[in-house]
Amino acid sequence: MPLLVCQTCPRYDPVHTGSFGRGLDAALVAHPDVRVRRVQCLGGCPDDGVVAVDGIGKARVRFTGLSPDDADAIVVAARAHSGSVSGAPDDWEIPSALTDRLSAVTYKRPPA
Repeated sequence: MPLLVCQTCPRYDPVHTGSFGRGLDAALVAHPDVRVRRVQCLGGCPDDGVVAVDGIGKARVRFTGLSPDDADAIVVAARAHSGSVSGAPDDWEIPSALTDRLSAVTYKRPPA
């Protein structure tokens, strides 16, 4: 279950750039089954604390305004997304702690 984490959040705060990803890494130590991929940017700026759940052939679902305190809800979301067929939010239950922080859904083109 891939979890994409912005490694530059908060991008526009030079003193704290990258602190979100480092804090989330520490909070996710208890969840070794969650595969984290650090990416430069997920396009959620300037609302920092950005993660996305993603998978092959599945919709990418992005959340913003998160903190390391949201780690458990993020893990629940990643597991639910992974277990869904399409990855579309209608296909799995988004944890209530994250519903108001869903900021984008990107559907992938089917193979040609």
